[in-house]
Amino acid sequence: MAQIDNLTEHLKVLNQIGASILSELTVEEIVETVYHHVNQLMDAYSFAIGVYNINSGYFDYVGARENGVKVPPFSIYAHNSERFSGWVFANKKEVLINDFENEYHIYLPERITALQGHEPASLMYVPLLVHKEIIGMLSVRTPAKNAYTHQSLETLKTLAVFISKAIENSRINGAGMPAIKIPKSYHLDPLSARELDVLNLLSKGFTNRAIADELYISASTVKTHTLNIYMKLEAGNRTEAIFKAKQYGILK
Repeated sequence: MAQIDNLTEHLKVLNQIGASILSELTVEEIVETVYHHVNQLMDAYSFAIGVYNINSGYFDYVGARENGVKVPPFSIYAHNSERFSGWVFANKKEVLINDFENEYHIYLPERITALQGHEPASLMYVPLLVHKEIIGMLSVRTPAKNAYTHQSLETLKTLAVFISKAIENSRINGAGMPAIKIPKSYHLDPLSARELDVLNLLSKGFTNRAIADELYISASTVKTHTLNIYMKLEAGNRTEAIFKAKQYGILK
């Protein structure tokens, strides 16, 4: 769908979205409705709305899209500081990136890999707020560089206001978040890029010293990464970690 350049038409689409979702819709219907229009406003190659579950501490996603295709439900831990959603949750601010490789460090300590679909070059994350409290997350991503402007961000923030109100209405009216079965692997804290490197070498039988030499890091750093892997995979040893990583699709 072609994007709109004319400001009047741009505002018209925004108002159409707002009017169409401020009724008794389920969260998945809200996602469906917004996605139907959002590509007229910006490149939404990947589009997702996550609802914060205060009981589990996760953002639960249903109806997310990747290149027009609906992806299975998934969840992301809201307090994970190694992901953009965690940064937004902690800071209650938006994220805007147009060159992932050179800009991710503004928000994150380490480079991360995408949990779903293609690696993005440009992305935006905006918190969904009600009474200054985060109730969800809105994000768009694309493999294209320099895809978003500050106007794009302002547009997404306006959409976030509409979506926040719509989700709050759905909760009041009892529509709310549908009961979804999330695979256990999605409820794990995601491994960092370096932890994935270590895990891959562990699966190949490398010793800690060999891993340190291969990755040009110290043996104590390898040990720290290994312990983090065990904790995140809820594993007691190397063999169990490798088994679970394969079970969850982290290792092939």
